[in-house]
Amino acid sequence: MSRKSDKYESFVDHPRYGRRPHLTGRDPSPAEPGIHLHWNATTYAEVIGRYQLVTGKRWPYGNANAYWKETRRIPNTAVPADLSRQSPATVAVTHYFDLERECRDCRRPFIFFALEQKFWYEQLGFPLESDCVRCFECRRKQQGLAQQREVYELLFHVRDKTDQQTLDMADACLNLIEHKVFSSRQTERVRMLLNSIPVDSETRQEKRYLELIDRVLEIEERG
Repeated sequence: MSRKSDKYESFVDHPRYGRRPHLTGRDPSPAEPGIHLHWNATTYAEVIGRYQLVTGKRWPYGNANAYWKETRRIPNTAVPADLSRQSPATVAVTHYFDLERECRDCRRPFIFFALEQKFWYEQLGFPLESDCVRCFECRRKQQGLAQQREVYELLFHVRDKTDQQTLDMADACLNLIEHKVFSSRQTERVRMLLNSIPVDSETRQEKRYLELIDRVLEIEERG
């Protein structure tokens, strides 16, 4: 294994694409005629050069280095795009590249793969303006939290909940508290939910009920 590839050992593993670049041998430059890369794969210098080549004029917008997001395009990883499958855009993208990224949430490095981009923009129909800012693991966590919130909100509007629905709502609420979506003060609501289950109900003896009580106490002890 080459020293260059060793750095990818620390990258977040993607279950479909892995953690290392997928080399294709293609490395088109945005300076070439007819080549249009995604904005997230283009450097500030390349944008200026392209503008001046096309218009014959100097770049009119001043120095954007202070706010231009650095791109880390990985050479020789380009995958051709199918322009007919992309959502309408001012400028279609002709190639996708593997991109080195840092996750917004966990701050670990990951790769936004060219094949993943092709799937996003051509199969799922995402607009080219969209971008990937989280690693796969944090995206999966976000999706799980969104599902938990949906469960909580659906059950919130159920008037006569069964014991199991009450446990589901309490569980969803605790998950959202533990991931700091809800304030820790929401444990009061969880207590109200658990206390709403009749004292003589067998549900109060279930392992799940007792585990929810323990989680409430743990959160409250942490403050």
